This record gives sequence, structure tokens and C-alpha cells, in this order.
Amino acid sequence: MRRRKQRRGELLVEFTLCSIPLIFICISVFWMAVDMWEYHTLVAAVNEAARYASVHGSDCAGKTCAIRVEDVANVLANRAVGLPPGRINATLTSSAQNYTCNPLTSCQTNASAWPSLAANTPATAGAGTDISISATFTVGEPKDIWVPGAGTVKFNGWTLGANSTQPVVY
Repeated sequence: MRRRKQRRGELLVEFTLCSIPLIFICISVFWMAVDMWEYHTLVAAVNEAARYASVHGSDCAGKTCAIRVEDVANVLANRAVGLPPGRINATLTSSAQNYTCNPLTSCQTNASAWPSLAANTPATAGAGTDISISATFTVGEPKDIWVPGAGTVKFNGWTLGANSTQPVVY
């Protein structure tokens, strides 16, 4: 009978000591999954925007199928579901003209023609040249941590990057 009273609360202490690290691990796994989703979304959006630009290349110069920087930026922003365009930096590169969009929202109103190819004086001379779109997204931390005695600990975000190079199809 006396031995039973000495062990009272032992299970609660063991559960507490095991559950606190387990909760931190579960939260870490969740946020790692969110960051991987953001990376996959960025890569897919950059690839889609590059494909969109590559089929509106040299043969579209001066025609109704010609696109502008804002069209490519809007495709990139629309395909990057869940990523705020204000935190995406993009660079559009062609053989004749480069545009840097820091952030992406700065290019969503740019009416300059793109892709502009150096050799597109005849309609098909630019076909086969490459265009490239690269983008970065800064991942923010979900919460700051308050540490007793040290105050608030802030974390710096990190940057995810994606790049896609496509040949101009026609």
C-alpha cells in the first residue's frame, strides 16, 4: 500500500516530459511541409510563365498574340497560388531585353513588349533562342519566440529560388 502512494503522479510527469518535445517536432514538421509547398508552387509558377512566354515569341512581334511584361508577371502571380506577389522577386531575360521585378508587383503594370529577341526582324529569326525567368521568394517565420531572460527572439527568413529556361518555339 505504501509503495503505491510513492508512485502517484509518475505517469503525468513522464507524459509531460515526452509530450513537450513531441509537440515541437509536430509543429516543425508542419512548417517544413508548408515551406516545401511554397517552393513547389514557386517552381511550377516559374515554369508555367516561361512556357507561356516561349510560345508568344518571335512570330508574335507586332501582332495580336504579342505579350508584354505585365502579361508574364500576371501569369507568374496567378500561378503562384498562396504566394504574395509582393514577396516574389523575378527576372525576365531574353536575348535583347532584361527586366528585373523587385517585387513582382512592380512589373504587373509594365506595358513593354517581352520577350523581345535580338534577331526578330524577320518573323521567325528569333525562334530557337532561349528566354529565361528566374524568381525568388522570401519565406517568413510563422512566429517569433519569447525566451525568458532574453526577450523576443526573431528569426530571419530564407530565400527559395526557381529558374526556368525555355526555347522560343516559333
